[in-house]
Amino acid sequence: MTEKKPAFNINRLNSLVKKYSARARTEEPNSSDLLALMLHSSLLYDATTDMADTALQRIRTRNVDFNEFRVNLVEEMVETIGTKYPDGFERMRRLRMTLFDLFRRHHRVGLEQLVGKPKRDVRTYLENLEGMPTFVVSRCMLLGFEVALVPIDWATIDLLTHYEVLTEPIKPSALTEIFAKKFKSDRSREMHFALSAAVDAFHKSGKADVARKTREAIKLPRGAAAASAASAAKAKPKAKTAARGH
Repeated sequence: MTEKKPAFNINRLNSLVKKYSARARTEEPNSSDLLALMLHSSLLYDATTDMADTALQRIRTRNVDFNEFRVNLVEEMVETIGTKYPDGFERMRRLRMTLFDLFRRHHRVGLEQLVGKPKRDVRTYLENLEGMPTFVVSRCMLLGFEVALVPIDWATIDLLTHYEVLTEPIKPSALTEIFAKKFKSDRSREMHFALSAAVDAFHKSGKADVARKTREAIKLPRGAAAASAASAAKAKPKAKTAARGH
């Protein structure tokens, strides 16, 4: 049995990481505060580092603390981070769900209770918080608990597709798991910061928006549409054969 090829080209990936490592961050400024790390990560996926930095600073300056931010309406939260923030309403809706879930569990908003816990338990806890995106879980585990998970969002998928790193279509969460088996925590950390810098440059060039629109325009048929497409595909050869018969 032939071994299944990986979903990515390792040489192209290494070249991309090497190219952007020099201009990338080497530390996360919010790593000492797990809740701030979680918020910053929630602002970062499918956005840029500058956007996330600015939005987090606006949250800090416009609220006494993150608990006050929690009780804002979603619309008010969007106003705080900026009405043009990528997917702002859905992003804040999910973040608000997460903050409220934390409050329901502990009667306060914080993640200090995770310090010293087994890493497997920490990951399970984060994954089960309401509204928590996989990207945010992966980033919190990598930068807060030194677990080898490379956070992947759709912007990163678009970047890797553009640079022909990916050899087949794949979802962000699936690529995260593949990388987790391939790379150790130090390498995962370097890759995350380098890919973040690459995504920032991708956005700045305007290519990220084009790539996103291209991806979103490709919709795989589902349900009845898929069955109809399959039937049409099977019928075409017969139609051609009949035509040749005439």
